[in-house]
Formats: sequence, structure tokens, C-alpha cells
Amino acid sequence: MMVKLVVFSDNHRDRSGIKKMLDQQSGYDHIFSLGDSEMPENELSDLGIIGVKGNYPFEPRFPYDLNMNFLGYGIFMTHGHHYNVKSGLSALYHHAQALECKLVLYGHTHMWSISDYGDVLLVNPGSLLFPKLHPERTYAVIKLLKNQIELEIIDVDSAKIIKNYTKFF
Repeated sequence: MMVKLVVFSDNHRDRSGIKKMLDQQSGYDHIFSLGDSEMPENELSDLGIIGVKGNYPFEPRFPYDLNMNFLGYGIFMTHGHHYNVKSGLSALYHHAQALECKLVLYGHTHMWSISDYGDVLLVNPGSLLFPKLHPERTYAVIKLLKNQIELEIIDVDSAKIIKNYTKFF
């Protein structure tokens, strides 16, 4: 059994990046927006996208944080600004530990990142519109399997995989 997640953040009203991402992916189980879409939640929901609010809260009915569980993996999703992710991941990591989550998905920095703390994997898919540090506009594909998480960071413009990462539990 496998659960496939498509995750993006910080598209700031750019619908073309979402369209490209959706055209590139198939067979996914869920799509998540990690905030700052600046799109109405009904527009995201109509595309099957589940989301959280960012610091540009154009999604007033979306929560700031989401906790979900797939295949026994506790997953915590947030935009990240309430956890000061631009100053480090310590607060986010400790919050995930308290929730007994194995995977954290966050945005806000506009930089894709994979941080493996041993018991918790923290993933930022980057930005679909305004990347920082890395030149590519990116999103993530995450495959949850029984004892492992497979992760890809993908350039939305070329559809090429920039980074592969596998975490065994």
C-alpha cells in the first residue's frame, strides 16, 4: 500500500504553476497547499486541494495548521510563519514531536528544504512562483510506504526531479 501526496506552497495567485503541477502528476491521493496561495479556498477545493492559511490569509476558512495520519504516519502541515521557520526549525520540530508526527510539511521561506532530524522529517516544497536560494520553482511529491517515505522535489517548469530523498522508519 502507498499514499501519494503532492505538496506546494507560496504560489501567490499564480494559477499557471498549479496547472503545470497538476498536468505533471497523476495517481496522487491528496494535494496540499501550505499557504500563501492567495486564492479563494473554494477555488482550491474545486481542484481537490486541501490547504492551510499562510501569512497572506486569503483562505479565511482554512486552518493555520492541519494534523493528518496516513498509513500510521502522523503528518503536521503549516505555513510556518507562526513557528518562525525563517529563523530555524527548532520550534516546528518540537511541536511535531509533541504531536508524535513523523513528517512536517511547511512553506513560507520560498526555499525547498529537506531536514531529517532522525525521528521527524521536515519538508519545505519551495515556491511555485518566487523561489529563493535555488533558482527553480518547485513542489514536492511524497510517497508514504509501510516503512519509508520517498520524497521528490520537482521543478515545475521542466518537470525534472531536483532532489530525491528516502527516509526509512
